Amino acid sequence: MDEDEVLSKITKLLEQGCTMLATHHDCGAPLFRRQGEIVCPVCSFADEPNSPAKVQPSVLSGEKLEERLNLGRAHVQEDGKLSDDELSAAIGNLRTTLLAKLRELTAAVKDEHDLHMLKRQLDCLEGLLRTLRSLQG
Repeated sequence: MDEDEVLSKITKLLEQGCTMLATHHDCGAPLFRRQGEIVCPVCSFADEPNSPAKVQPSVLSGEKLEERLNLGRAHVQEDGKLSDDELSAAIGNLRTTLLAKLRELTAAVKDEHDLHMLKRQLDCLEGLLRTLRSLQG
């Protein structure tokens, strides 16, 4: 499955109001909560390539899923807040990741000839820049 198909499935799930979780499936795709069930946009939908309409049984066992979800909460204090050091580190990591993606997309824009794909790339760049600006202030 190519990257555009995966992005299309992710977009459909978001449009349906599903919640993207902070964990990823073994295939690398982010996990989503859909109608109380945890699904993978790549592995949980086999019917149409661009439309996650029917849910197959979740690929993750309940125990394995709970372990993954707890990893994302491991550094959260009892009151639900991160310490200042943890928050600073998380923001620093996010900024580094966003800058790397910004460089990658900028290089891709230079060589892109498909106007539809170019618009998608520019929209992504705009979102990245907006997020980076919000991290500075």
